[in-house]
Amino acid sequence: MTEQDQHLIDELKQNIRRLIDSLEKTKAELEQVRDEYKGLEYQFSEYKNEHEALLKRYENLKVAKALADGDPENQAAKLKINRIIREVDKCMALLNK
Repeated sequence: MTEQDQHLIDELKQNIRRLIDSLEKTKAELEQVRDEYKGLEYQFSEYKNEHEALLKRYENLKVAKALADGDPENQAAKLKINRIIREVDKCMALLNK
């Protein structure tokens, strides 16, 4: 084997080591990104639940305001109350199954 061949082999070994190091670094970064994604997914779920709770609260406040105003058109408020009661009844029925 000539000196030039040995030099090429050494250079190839160095390139392979660099590629392996790069691969390991990329794997670590990927794992970090996956962990961050899981955290963001959980946070999104929490925000979504909070958003739904706030929407329900807002609807309840609208109904309460409609009833408190003494508006002669309380029919809409009564319909909303009946819809909420039906939803609660459905939930209770599902829980009883």
